[in-house]
Amino acid sequence: MLFLSRATCLQSNNNSLILLFLIFVVLTNMVKKLLLAVVLSAVVSSPALAINAKYRAQLERSGCNEQTDMDGSCDIHKSKAENQKSAELNSFLRDSVLGQNVDAAYNALEGYGFKNTKPLTWVKGMQTVALKISSADVVTSATVVH
Repeated sequence: MLFLSRATCLQSNNNSLILLFLIFVVLTNMVKKLLLAVVLSAVVSSPALAINAKYRAQLERSGCNEQTDMDGSCDIHKSKAENQKSAELNSFLRDSVLGQNVDAAYNALEGYGFKNTKPLTWVKGMQTVALKISSADVVTSATVVH
C-alpha cells in the first residue's frame, strides 16, 4: 500500500511539474509577444527621417529641395547663386528661344550676351547652350551643356 501511495504521489508531482512547465511556456510566449508589441510600437511611433544630415546640408547650401534635385532643375553641388543663375538661364531659354524660329532665337541669344561659336552652339562665359532645330527652322531643344 505504501508503494501505491508513493506512485500516486509521484504521479501527482509529475502532473504538477507538467502544469508548471505549460504555464511557463504560455507566459514565455506572452512575454515574447508583449516585447514584440513594445518594439513595433516604438519603431512605428518614432519620427521618420527621410534624408540624412549631409544631404540636408547640401540642400540648404544649394537652395534646392528634394523635388528640384530629383527633376534636375537644381544641382545640390552648386551654390544658391549658381543655381539661381541656371534657373534664370533656363527660364530665358524656355520663354525666348524654345519654339521660336531660328532668326528670332539667334537674336534673343545674342541679346542675352551669347556668342555663336559653332553651328547650334552658343557660349557666354562658362555657360554653353546647344540647340536643336526642326526641319521647319524652329528651335525644338535648347540645352545648357555643363
